[in-house]
Amino acid sequence: MEEFKTKESVMQIVPHSGKMSLLDRVVDYDFDKLEIHTEVDITPDSMFFDKDINGIPVWIGFEYMAQSISALSGIYGKTKGQEPKIGFIMSVNNFTAKKPVFPTNSIAKIFVRQTMRMDNIVTFDGNITLGDTVVATAVINTIEIDDPKAVLEN
Repeated sequence: MEEFKTKESVMQIVPHSGKMSLLDRVVDYDFDKLEIHTEVDITPDSMFFDKDINGIPVWIGFEYMAQSISALSGIYGKTKGQEPKIGFIMSVNNFTAKKPVFPTNSIAKIFVRQTMRMDNIVTFDGNITLGDTVVATAVINTIEIDDPKAVLEN
């Protein structure tokens, strides 16, 4: 199992760069179960950090989940010698938040699992924990695109 323990190594499998590369590391992944665990360190240098709330709004968690999905796809593609694919979020359903903020100096632990696939439409269940407490959950529907430029031009 290849390790992705640094932000730089994660950027090799997720097609985001600079401050929009939000994941700090991949903790674990399982292709048989179609799931991944990732983490984000919440610091004042983090994208979306808001000093007025001393953290990151919890609703940003859906993007953490989306980038975790991308990481799972990117790792799988890497095993096949492929570049990371571009995907799009079609919808975020049943997003629930039990806290309003990911506080400074905490670690957001993200878990996503693929629950359904129909051709290039894929659904994932996700949750984010702080410590042992689940603070956000969502169902994310995505679409995998072979040629994103063609789609965006239309």
